[in-house]
Amino acid sequence: MVCPSCNKLNRDDAKFCKSCGQPLHPQLASTSESDQVPTPPASVQEFSELLPAQEKAGEQESNSAPEQDVDDLSLEPTLILTPDKMIAYHSRRWQREIEQAAGAPAKSALEATASESQSTVHTDIADAPTAWTLPSPYEQSQDANGSADTPALSHPPVSEDDDIPPPPPPPGAEVPETPSQAVETGEEPIATGNPEIEETKEISETEATTVAPEQEKSEAMQMPSDQPDTPASTNGFQVLSVGTNLLGRYEITQVFSETPQEHVYQVIDHQGYQHCWNCGSEQNAEGDEFCIDCGASMLNVPYIMHEYSTEQSEEASDGHGEDAHVLQGTIVNTFIEQGHTYVIEQPQAVQSPFPNGVQLLAASNSDAGNVRRSEPNEDSTLVLFLQRVHESISVPSGVFIVADGLGGHDNGQVASRMTINIIAERMVRELLAEPLTAEKDEEPAQPFDEEALKSVFLSAIEDANAALCQKNQQDKTDMGSTITGFMLVGEHAHIINVGDSRTYMLRAKQLYQLTTDHSLVAQLVAGGLIEPDDVYTHPQRSQIFRSLGDKPNVQVDLFEQQLNPGDILISCSDGLWEMVRNPQIESMLTGAPDPQTACSQLIEAANTNGGEDNISAVIVFVR
Repeated sequence: MVCPSCNKLNRDDAKFCKSCGQPLHPQLASTSESDQVPTPPASVQEFSELLPAQEKAGEQESNSAPEQDVDDLSLEPTLILTPDKMIAYHSRRWQREIEQAAGAPAKSALEATASESQSTVHTDIADAPTAWTLPSPYEQSQDANGSADTPALSHPPVSEDDDIPPPPPPPGAEVPETPSQAVETGEEPIATGNPEIEETKEISETEATTVAPEQEKSEAMQMPSDQPDTPASTNGFQVLSVGTNLLGRYEITQVFSETPQEHVYQVIDHQGYQHCWNCGSEQNAEGDEFCIDCGASMLNVPYIMHEYSTEQSEEASDGHGEDAHVLQGTIVNTFIEQGHTYVIEQPQAVQSPFPNGVQLLAASNSDAGNVRRSEPNEDSTLVLFLQRVHESISVPSGVFIVADGLGGHDNGQVASRMTINIIAERMVRELLAEPLTAEKDEEPAQPFDEEALKSVFLSAIEDANAALCQKNQQDKTDMGSTITGFMLVGEHAHIINVGDSRTYMLRAKQLYQLTTDHSLVAQLVAGGLIEPDDVYTHPQRSQIFRSLGDKPNVQVDLFEQQLNPGDILISCSDGLWEMVRNPQIESMLTGAPDPQTACSQLIEAANTNGGEDNISAVIVFVR
């Protein structure tokens, strides 16, 4: 199938292009029988081309016998193994390495697989370059209760019928006890015999002759005399450096933590095509940049890698590990390298309450009110809203404000209008226009962090306050304005307030007042001098002690609120909340089908209840 976007050739069953990640339109399949035969994966084809003639002949013989139909793990597109398969695979690999080191011809992968399928006994794990132990109470309890949390640390039992002898140790090396002898004496055997281990031991002993007596004493204290040398105890459990590459696949990019038993790293997978991090598909091939099943990027996928020391592995297998680390993510690979066990973990992604981004519905409305119908409406509202959808993810940005010009002062309507205009101009330039300009110039838009958002919003309000103060000084006036509202960016609302206008949030059919009134009656309620319901009727309820235009350095309340689907935010002037009590606001917001209907119903209710002041509201539904 040819991709219509980049013209790259893909498999017929691919859903997404392996080169550009774009969806592929299905094409009509051929009806001939020859076209219905599935094509083997590219990795299997490449491997079969490299097989010698005798291995191909052995493959044909093994295919002719149904009882020898055993999958060779070297042909699998990924290394996600069960403990039994992992240990069996590495045992065969170690056997071939030992035979090659001894000069004997190595068995092919297919021959090793066939011989394993014909045999009814376990491969002798004495050939492994790490310390294996007999079945322990930990493993017996595991058989009774199920698999362990960390399968990479569990070891298979050694059968008493195991008649495959280990390779002879080098001359002069201490011969360990056989498993049967250890069982009779009650001791726990540790199988050795790997030439590479013994060679490392001889080198270490040579170097030990040149160290100072104090260092020899220190090393003697660290190494128990009754335990043979192991790679971990000889070389130490050292932290791998950044840039180290394991298996030619996992590159360490960061060291998270280190303890005497475990090291935790961040790694990137240069062969992410073997296992899709998003959908788990194993149908991708080398060179695919995007998953053919889900379209996810396959390049340099990050994972967490746990490295366990030899001692930690032994304690876990013996059931003596007290502080065993419980992995929280998904294990996608395990392997053993240089005697250490490695576990590749894909962390559990934090589930966002908005998997497709935040969807917003916004509306505003304002009315002069019944009592002041013949006078200018001193309220002003702002709905500045930009919502874009990229790659099916909605990213909204917006500013929603209600400004109430102070009644009884000169030009209250001018004060609220100036406040709205100045804030709108600043927020359009810095919050909305800057990312759009960067994308137009094909430059990455710098995301706003929390501090930058607060700075932009506060600066816009301070600009409005400075302009009002300057206007009052020039014209010898005394105008001002309250302000309340919020800025929405992504999943967060940044709420501001100066004066006695209010911002509420309805969540799960319950109304919460988010702002605090900067008024005399609010202080009297806080001091316990009057009841909360007295704020609606107190003769001094219109007296406030904080507003824009009053003094150059105004204190602005600003705080952040996490959004959830179904939330409703409303900012309103005192002409609304004084006429419509909180239970009625809660009921009307709960039953409103959309924000515009909610605005109209609330204003109508305020006029019905008296309409003594200008009435304004800005409402946003979060989806």
